[in-house]
Amino acid sequence: MKNKIIFASLLSILPLASVNASQCGTWSAGIQMSTLGAGAHLAYKFNDYFKLRGMVNYFQYNKSISASDFDIDGKLKFLTVGLLGDFHLLQNGFRVTAGLVYNDNRATLNAKTIKSFTVNGRTYTPAEIGQVDGSIDFRPFAPYLGMGYDSGHNDRAGLGFTADVGVLFQGKVRGKVNNITGLLRNDPQAISDVKDEVVNEVNDKTWIKAYPVISLGVNYKF
Repeated sequence: MKNKIIFASLLSILPLASVNASQCGTWSAGIQMSTLGAGAHLAYKFNDYFKLRGMVNYFQYNKSISASDFDIDGKLKFLTVGLLGDFHLLQNGFRVTAGLVYNDNRATLNAKTIKSFTVNGRTYTPAEIGQVDGSIDFRPFAPYLGMGYDSGHNDRAGLGFTADVGVLFQGKVRGKVNNITGLLRNDPQAISDVKDEVVNEVNDKTWIKAYPVISLGVNYKF
């Protein structure tokens, strides 16, 4: 239900200039595959220099992350809904894009302690921690910056293709540990420290904080 409300809200924002659509620009819609998942977009062209574009992407998959203190298996769910401005500075298909994205990317984690580690001044062994069940997510809104190409930018109507590369600045992850299975399974301090260590291990992966976005799609202008 929450996802439907977000998407409906996004679509309600886009027609803000529809009363002048016949004088100012044209609409386009399309689908894309990207490192954020499968998605769709709807755009309004104000003039040859600027286009407002709404997009939504979704994907789910399993991924293993090798870290220094843990072997981590994660089930990732990607959901992003964005409002982007496309700046066609040369009045052709090439564009620079900036915008804000609602970021519901998150993961459930199962981690195995592979060696002793020290966090917050306390040292823990694999026997004390055992398996770790938890989750991570990100701040709810993240800026996006990128560049790309829209082959149908100057067409009156018809089918074209789009390509984009950019970065979603989703920042550091936030974490939660539900339980640990080791000797300290009932120790709240140990659970809190493990959460901090898992979050630190994931944040060491720079590509997570500044997530690379590569997208290819088709677009119909009408």
